Amino acid sequence: MKNPVFEETQSFGRHGLWFAMLSIFVIVLYSFFQLTLIGVNTFILLAMVPSIALFFFLVMFFRRMELHVRVDEQALEFRFSPVQNEFQVIDWEFVQDVEVVETSPIRRLAGWGVRYGPTRAYTVGGSEGVEISFSNGRKLFLGSKRAGELERTIRKFRNKAKRL
Repeated sequence: MKNPVFEETQSFGRHGLWFAMLSIFVIVLYSFFQLTLIGVNTFILLAMVPSIALFFFLVMFFRRMELHVRVDEQALEFRFSPVQNEFQVIDWEFVQDVEVVETSPIRRLAGWGVRYGPTRAYTVGGSEGVEISFSNGRKLFLGSKRAGELERTIRKFRNKAKRL
């Protein structure tokens, strides 16, 4: 994509979420060191080490998650990194309709991240995005903090492509 008309990058930026995860990590580490000072069984301590490492890597994985959305005259492109390395490209000829959707991610989409189902969803936060309907009946939900602008841009290029 040479010159995107619309470009947005979102990440898990809720400070409360990171504070809670960091607090839990610090509490677990503190407990681990307290248990070593007390002299708890070595096997129990060794069993805690993989759990602490797994939690640390999960926090780092979530920290790196980003949703990239780009739009230009040729196509809509999106990528959910680090899960997807390559941008997914959607040509305008396949887009049937687009609308801004305000939804509860917990109830409708079962949370944030990548969701597979009747509607494929990519979202990292918030409750707004665009739902794109395709000519084959499938739908795609892309979370966006600028959903209105994204919807107008998609509609503009889709209509332009249909006229050609």
